[in-house]
Amino acid sequence: MNTLKSIIFKLFVLMVFSLFMACTPVKKLRYVSQVGHETDKSEYFNDRSEKTIQPYDYLYVKIYSLDERTNSIFNDRYSSALHETELISYAVDDKGNINLPFIGVIKVKDLTINQAKEQIEKSLGVYLNNISVVVRYVSNKVTVLGEIARPGQYSFFDEKITVFQAIGFASGTTPYGNLSDVTLIREKDDVIKYHYLDLTNKNIVASEYYYLLPNDIIIINPINAKYRELRDYTLQIVSSLLGSVTTLLSSIILYQSLTSD
Repeated sequence: MNTLKSIIFKLFVLMVFSLFMACTPVKKLRYVSQVGHETDKSEYFNDRSEKTIQPYDYLYVKIYSLDERTNSIFNDRYSSALHETELISYAVDDKGNINLPFIGVIKVKDLTINQAKEQIEKSLGVYLNNISVVVRYVSNKVTVLGEIARPGQYSFFDEKITVFQAIGFASGTTPYGNLSDVTLIREKDDVIKYHYLDLTNKNIVASEYYYLLPNDIIIINPINAKYRELRDYTLQIVSSLLGSVTTLLSSIILYQSLTSD
């Protein structure tokens, strides 16, 4: 009898331990949790410096003029395009230049959008009068991977977006995403760097990595590298243990009823 009780007790302990291992730490699933002395702080300063143009960016450039002839040269060939923004885009080459029709090479590397606009207008002003130029980013992309509902590459037209916006593009994380362990991969000046973010910390909004740049990669790491396998395996163990306990209890009850007669 003591042996059976000992076995049942051990199985019960193992079952409880297995259920405990299957539990998801809630604190790793919450965005911007309040932790320690940060609880009372609700305002953070973030220096949102303006993004500058870099090689391999794509720029939308459209030229307006009071002269219809000038307009036709630069714009008429796109007037019937369904995706004008894509067609009137210019790739910044590896030296930081764009090549405009009839004008030639214009250096835009390390310029802001407004500075690039002024530079293009200045270059065009040598040949044309009464012109206006619109410049903006196009085909900017960010990649979101890992424990995410819809992993993939997403386009945006702003100069940059927040890490939360990027996750929103991908419809949020799965139930197993570890928000305290997020990897940001960023390439700048041919150097690739890894940065590690804790999205459960309110201070993230003050981080220099809160705003993403084009071509950034965000990886939402899992709570456990093999969580899904562990979950399925745990459920199998629990089911098996419950069956064993039920069988043992039935045997004990049957044994006691037989010996009591």
